[in-house]
Amino acid sequence: MLTAEDVLHARLATTKFAEGYERSDVDDLLDRVVVTLRAVESGQPSAVTVTADDVGHARFQVTRFREGYAQGPVDDLLQDVVTTLQAHGAVTAPPVPVAAPPGGGTTVPGLVPERQGWWRRVFGA
Repeated sequence: MLTAEDVLHARLATTKFAEGYERSDVDDLLDRVVVTLRAVESGQPSAVTVTADDVGHARFQVTRFREGYAQGPVDDLLQDVVTTLQAHGAVTAPPVPVAAPPGGGTTVPGLVPERQGWWRRVFGA
């Protein structure tokens, strides 16, 4: 199992000409992983900021012809992180209740409301 220090001091290979992952995207996720592992190691599970599901579903912008992290080592490290988080029980976060939209309308979170054509905006029909 990994510790927060293992993730913090992990050295990932970089690439310029082959496809890689955007460094800032990977670094941002690994920063959240370190915070989570420190919380779990100190016995404060309420401070968990990333779950095994989050890490397993993480997607990064792909780089080509500019510096990025090599994909293989990043994928290997993230698989170890998922295994560690699962062992600590940080698999999923508790569901967050969704507040009703103002005005009592029914909308689905994440979906953009249907755009009205100019005729409806002008004449309201």
